[in-house]
Amino acid sequence: MEKLDYSDKRCLVVEDRRPFLMLLRGLLTSLGAKKIDTELSAEAGLKACKQHKYDVVVCDLHLGTNRKNGFEFLEEIRKCNLIRPSTVFIMISGDSARSMVLGSLEKQPDDYLIKPFSQAQLNARITRATQRRTSLAALYSQIDHQKYTLSIETCKHFLETEPRYTNHLLQLLVKLYWKTEKYDAAENVLAKILDERALHWAVCSMAKTYLLKKEFAKAIDLAKRVIESSVNTVEAYDIIADAYLQDNKKPEALKYILDALERSPLSIDRHFRVCEIARENGQYDLAMNSAKSIYELSQRSVHKNINHVCGYIRSVLDLAENSEEKSAKNRYLQETLLTIQRMQHDDSINDNPDDFDFDIFQSVIHSRMLFIEGKQSESKKSFEETQIQIERNFTEYPVAMAADSLKLMIDLGDFEEATKLIKVIRKNEAKVDQSILYLIESEMANASEVFQQYVKHNKTGVSLYSSGNYQQAYEEFSTAKKVCPLNINVNLNLLQCLIKLIEKTNRPDAKHVTQAKELYRFMNNMPLKDVHQTKFANMRDDIEKVIK
Repeated sequence: MEKLDYSDKRCLVVEDRRPFLMLLRGLLTSLGAKKIDTELSAEAGLKACKQHKYDVVVCDLHLGTNRKNGFEFLEEIRKCNLIRPSTVFIMISGDSARSMVLGSLEKQPDDYLIKPFSQAQLNARITRATQRRTSLAALYSQIDHQKYTLSIETCKHFLETEPRYTNHLLQLLVKLYWKTEKYDAAENVLAKILDERALHWAVCSMAKTYLLKKEFAKAIDLAKRVIESSVNTVEAYDIIADAYLQDNKKPEALKYILDALERSPLSIDRHFRVCEIARENGQYDLAMNSAKSIYELSQRSVHKNINHVCGYIRSVLDLAENSEEKSAKNRYLQETLLTIQRMQHDDSINDNPDDFDFDIFQSVIHSRMLFIEGKQSESKKSFEETQIQIERNFTEYPVAMAADSLKLMIDLGDFEEATKLIKVIRKNEAKVDQSILYLIESEMANASEVFQQYVKHNKTGVSLYSSGNYQQAYEEFSTAKKVCPLNINVNLNLLQCLIKLIEKTNRPDAKHVTQAKELYRFMNNMPLKDVHQTKFANMRDDIEKVIK
């Protein structure tokens, strides 16, 4: 190994215990480093990274209770581009617990050292990582800038010119093929490797490649072989869980994702997967626990977002909605209220000033609680009031509040509004988390039969009404109303149709008159958005004439 010249390297040491901080500084000084900055917290380290570009960062994993830790520091400086592609990051820790080691490795520092370690060990790790980072700097830069097609060509070039990094480059090449959905190319690379030697990472990567190709049986079989040879390979459990879920074997998927979580519980992405798979299994308590973990893990990290606390509240309401015992339902509704109270003091609310209104969010949650309590009409009225506020206060539906509104729209049968909102969410996918995207798929799938019936009868009714066939249109609108009794559009359509039927005869059907009166009262007492208010206002004189 070539000797590393530290004299021109700018180093940053982040360690919360001053004696060890001074020891690390001394080790780097002895190695020849002249520019060494030291910080006692990740927060101070972030400020330092904003002021200087470092060549080497040495950071402890644990940086004080209720403070940002090494994981979170590494993620943030990478995501915010506060370090160069050539910067070496060494994570150190005195904690050899499995969850901590695996969690650190998942964040992919350049190396990981368990205390105590010698100057020679520290030097060897920094030197090895620096040489690799320097040699492959162009490739790392292209990957950071998401130039994946160019990265593939650069990776192939380095495989010819930098044989000492062959194993690392092959791993990067496979991941780049995944990124560009060239799964056959990834399989070919891995097959050549495995023909020569059953490398652990290659077997695991082949299992993931089969998963991406939706060859679930092959993916599961290979991933299980990985676990047999190394029980703590967390990614293998993830692969099996995903394969079982996509193959509609939900209980098996839940078992393996929980096995993965037990081994490495510090991954926000893994907790999202637990939420999804737990809900598919009807295990809403597990989903709630992971939603809470997402919120807690994100609080000090770069992932801090109002969506996470909203997601936790949503998971508590899901548990309330699916609780058979009234006492349990009431307990979870009470927990929802307490969480909203605590939320008023959450800094994440202030991070979304243009996309979140706490009072409106609180009203949406209140509407959903009324629905869960079986007070559908009250829920509808309350919810319509919030939608009017949103319409008046925002030019586009606020994505931060979209998920809770979407759930209620589907529950109340407001499918036209739900379809519009889904388009807004899809257009702003970068602003939402995985649970919201999952909510779209799962809730619309659960409501698909009702949705199709409603659309069919309402659409047929509109067509018949337009052609003057009011009696048949009335029957279609009536059927659509039975499917979605609180849907504003179909209630307006039915009322409009009743006016025509009553006007057509000198002796109107008493049932029609009574029904028109009921619908008139319903619409009169319901807060209406501008489009509905306009339609209702245009027919008001005709309604009052026929019902008198």
